[in-house]
Amino acid sequence: MIKNILKSNVLVTLLVMSGVIFFTACEREYNTIGVDIVDDGSTNIKKISFDVMAYNRKLSAVRTDGLRGYKLADYEHPVFGAQKASFASQLSLANPNPTIGDVSQENEDASSGKQENEMVTEVYLHIPFYSTLVSDTISDDSSSPKDFRVDSIFGDRNATFNLKVNEYTKYLRVLDPESNFQEAKEYYSNEDPTPFISTVLYDGDLTIDQDELLFFDNVDDPDTPDEDESEVPSERLTPRLRIPLDKQFFQEKILNNEGKSPLLSVSNFQEFLRGIYVSMESPNKDLAMLLDVANGYVEIHYNYDDTDSEGAAIVSEKSMKLALSANSTNKVNYFQQDPYPQPIADQFNNQDASRLYVQGGAGSIVEIDISNGSGDALNQLQEAKAKGWLINEASLVFYVDESAISQGSSATLPKRIYLYDYQNQRHLVDYTVDLSQNTGVDSTSYAIFDGRLDEENSIGPRYKFRITNYINDIIKKDSLNIKLGLSTTSSILNVANVSAILESDTRLIKVPQASIPNFQGTVLYGSNVPSNESDKKLKLEIYYTEPEK
Repeated sequence: MIKNILKSNVLVTLLVMSGVIFFTACEREYNTIGVDIVDDGSTNIKKISFDVMAYNRKLSAVRTDGLRGYKLADYEHPVFGAQKASFASQLSLANPNPTIGDVSQENEDASSGKQENEMVTEVYLHIPFYSTLVSDTISDDSSSPKDFRVDSIFGDRNATFNLKVNEYTKYLRVLDPESNFQEAKEYYSNEDPTPFISTVLYDGDLTIDQDELLFFDNVDDPDTPDEDESEVPSERLTPRLRIPLDKQFFQEKILNNEGKSPLLSVSNFQEFLRGIYVSMESPNKDLAMLLDVANGYVEIHYNYDDTDSEGAAIVSEKSMKLALSANSTNKVNYFQQDPYPQPIADQFNNQDASRLYVQGGAGSIVEIDISNGSGDALNQLQEAKAKGWLINEASLVFYVDESAISQGSSATLPKRIYLYDYQNQRHLVDYTVDLSQNTGVDSTSYAIFDGRLDEENSIGPRYKFRITNYINDIIKKDSLNIKLGLSTTSSILNVANVSAILESDTRLIKVPQASIPNFQGTVLYGSNVPSNESDKKLKLEIYYTEPEK
């Protein structure tokens, strides 16, 4: 015990000392551009601002296979208009040629007339929400639901909505035959799923249940009089959509094919039952969900003829699962978005914009030219190199246009947006070298690079990005890498880029994958603003130290 306490105290001391050293280093040892200078007290910190140019870029489609979360929505954003989202997913057998019941079909056929006569009793589609267990509410009462915070529902959580599940007949190939099956097949959000929507598996009205689901299938053991096992949950499930599906469909597709060609291999099965399609309609267009489809599954409950230990005939029960996620399965999100309102669309004509529109999904991104469309800013930075400046901090600050957002009181500002290297289609060096990096919590990870919503600033809500190393590279290496991109993000930890199509010229570009599952959007001040809005104008701001002569 004493040894552990000593080890703990030493660890705490080291952490405190490391923090002091780190913040001292951040304060005193600035990024050097051009020369090394010793801070002997004869320096002073100055600020300089450079104009930049920013352009709104509307997307017509984004690649939506391989996402980490899938949208289901019928939702009208108060700024950007109505949008619908649906998805299709393949199903996967846990094992090829599964045994249904206790005996394989081959052995049933070989036996003396014994058949198990398996019959489907219930089928449910499970699609979990993204949720977090609230640890301080955990009770010792195991029969009570635990409290979860559901993080992936937008709009009216109490709304009644219509949900449909259909068989999907398009074969969602994982590998692309046009690449000789060497590359992944790409699927885009603007593809039309309608021709492939087939048999109705569910069509009904639902409301969202945000509680943990408990099931009590245990039988009380008479040998334990002090405990009633029937009151102990046999299964606990996180909050989710749990949707009853057509029993006869799965009887014919699965149980009746035990031992037959459709179930003998993964490829056979996915050619035979190509997938399911999930869509929704909300009467008031006020509900959207981000679903953990990768952890979804179809659960088939069935009973079959059996015998007990004494040979008496009984009916037994079992279940099997068809996963929505496996290396061999594919999923695609389909989006429909109304055209942007005309005042917003007018800001998408390739001009230096007064307002910047950032929306997730197949919405819009912003392209930023830090050279301001000419070499002036870069020339000034090169002059800074000659003067031996030390860059304390370089940043881009985006202020929220509250008047535009307030047009819809239900509009929720993104808690974070993301700045990236648009020109080279990758994350910025400042993201890479951020010492805070992954804390395990999205809101606190990469806190130095930042991009989090700051609602306490005196001028107004804003998002700030520190790009000191990026500017440093431009100056030291005479880099021409001057184009940045701005998007929403559903996770700062995901910096992968995927293909997207520009609406203006159908050109293929790359956008952050994490922006696609995001429902939110925001309106920011651009650089082309009148003088009375100059305090919120988008600028490149540099704090630097210049040696006194």
